Amino acid sequence: MNEESNHKLSSSTSRVSSSALLSAAMADLDGPPLKQDCGDLVAEGIEHLSMAMLVNIYGKLREMSLLGHVSVKLRDIDVNSHQYNSRKKEMKRLGEWTAADEAKGYLDTTRKAGFIVRAVMDEHELFEAEHARGANSEINHALLAYDASLLKDFKTWVEESRVKQLDTATEGIIKRIREECSQRQMAREEMMSSNHSLPTSGKSNTSLRIARRRGSLLDVSQSFQDASWMKQEKKLIEDHFGIKNDLPASRRKSSSRDRVPGELSGSLISKAIEESSDAFFEEGSVMRNLLGSGFEVVWFADRHPSDIIYGICVNRQTATVTVVFRGQDGIFDLCCKTAMSSFPNPIAHEDYEGNSECINLRSVVADELLRVRMDTKMSLISEIREKVVIIGQELTNGTNAGYHLSVVGHSRGGGYATVLGYYLASDMYLEVASAVRVFTFASSPVGCADFQKGFKHLEEEGRLAHARFANSNDLFTSLPLRGYSEENKSKVKYHHVGLQVRLHKANEAGRRRIKQSLDVSYDAKEPLLIEMARAARNVLSLIKALICFVYTKNYCISQYHLRMHFAREYRLALGNGALRFDRKRKCLKSLNEYYVMKCRHVRDFTGFKEKPALLPTWAMYVLVACLLYVQIDIIFKFSATW
Repeated sequence: MNEESNHKLSSSTSRVSSSALLSAAMADLDGPPLKQDCGDLVAEGIEHLSMAMLVNIYGKLREMSLLGHVSVKLRDIDVNSHQYNSRKKEMKRLGEWTAADEAKGYLDTTRKAGFIVRAVMDEHELFEAEHARGANSEINHALLAYDASLLKDFKTWVEESRVKQLDTATEGIIKRIREECSQRQMAREEMMSSNHSLPTSGKSNTSLRIARRRGSLLDVSQSFQDASWMKQEKKLIEDHFGIKNDLPASRRKSSSRDRVPGELSGSLISKAIEESSDAFFEEGSVMRNLLGSGFEVVWFADRHPSDIIYGICVNRQTATVTVVFRGQDGIFDLCCKTAMSSFPNPIAHEDYEGNSECINLRSVVADELLRVRMDTKMSLISEIREKVVIIGQELTNGTNAGYHLSVVGHSRGGGYATVLGYYLASDMYLEVASAVRVFTFASSPVGCADFQKGFKHLEEEGRLAHARFANSNDLFTSLPLRGYSEENKSKVKYHHVGLQVRLHKANEAGRRRIKQSLDVSYDAKEPLLIEMARAARNVLSLIKALICFVYTKNYCISQYHLRMHFAREYRLALGNGALRFDRKRKCLKSLNEYYVMKCRHVRDFTGFKEKPALLPTWAMYVLVACLLYVQIDIIFKFSATW
């Protein structure tokens, strides 16, 4: 026990000292202050990827609700949205919109992560029940296949995160309900004899009673056996307190006014389960981190499935506003939709090397973001900025304390996030407490060399920070290579921006690469031959492994989470060794620290040194050429004997 406490103390001490050194190093640099207490780079990436997953699944739930594929109504799960605004206008027309409703702000109509998780899991249970009944119509078959693809990743996350022993979580919820109901009963002692008041005896044997009830319900109740584990927990708690939800309507309480204080109701149980949802998941798991993050969905824009769909979330504890984009690129989009469009450079008036009046951006990404809509007379970037400012002011109660701003996206959503982060960071009138932070996953390049130079200028000024996570052997993060520009009347090369974090598989090669350090690079200028060799290697591996398999395996959100979790846990495990340099491995650097070292060139506060190349350039050329020759020879021999 003492060894564990000393281990935690040394870890926290090293993190504090590193943060103090970072603050001292940043004292002489220009730009806004850094966001503090963000955690290490991989942990922050896991948190934002979890947000992207939840916003994606919430968007799918809303879509299926509008299509009538789920039992829940959109108005019951809605937040501030275009649909919500339409209902508000109709209620105003009918005279049903009160002054109290008008006084509500954005933060008064939000949905927490726990609510969304419960709603999706409830609908998934109904979906599996429909599947078990074996509906044979073509419509139902299409619906089942569609819904299964939407919920598969989310179900995997939930099942992998769930604790193995649920009775402990159930016992904690029962204890919490007892305490809340006891406080209510103190005001009305004469109501203690009501039908559903809590029993006061047998508290010491709660765990034994739960186990006994679970066994009996599994034996006699078919509905209990077929229900999801969270529904089983609710039924178990209701049975523990004697709640019967299958009573006829005439015997139920018709109004909440008839219910006495201290009486236990189904809504009270549901609320207790929702507030204690994190108890059902393992410490450090995706769902536990997600529910414990405290973020809420405030605004959701999903006018049409073909439109750019995004959500705006907040974290009240850290005063952070996060814009999360949904997006999925297909193979056709990456290979064929490569054209570029020219736009005015928002920082053309600033003085930096490589300044240009215009920048070329990928059309399929930037056109919809920067096009002025006919109905609102403003672009989507202006719309997002307007809502971010209003929500940020509500979040800080209109004070000058300031709020933090992050932008997140996966696949094409990562391209949207990159462009939006660039324009928001270039806005001198947007008052935020720290640099705009962008987190992208499986993102393709979206801009030309002029865009890259402007992006780098904002990073060096401390106004923008971008963590770009990419799986190794993922061809789609390097496509497209070039795009046709109408301004130049020729093809222009695409350039990646930001700090690249390459994620490796959980195998021997991946462990060997991560053992030395995380694979993080910034502004890596590789020779053309090396770049072509990497592209050729990815193409060959793509052919050998089949396009569809590699696409779904290396590109999906769950694969990104798996690799980030492996990288972080392996580095922390190495830090527990007894060797001298193991202590350094445990101190994973934050995004701020990487930017201070690699972008803003403050290398002495942690003793950072550039690692020399393992091989000279000419030797690397020869090695890559030999590998390519061997692979091509193997493919030709294989095709000849087919």
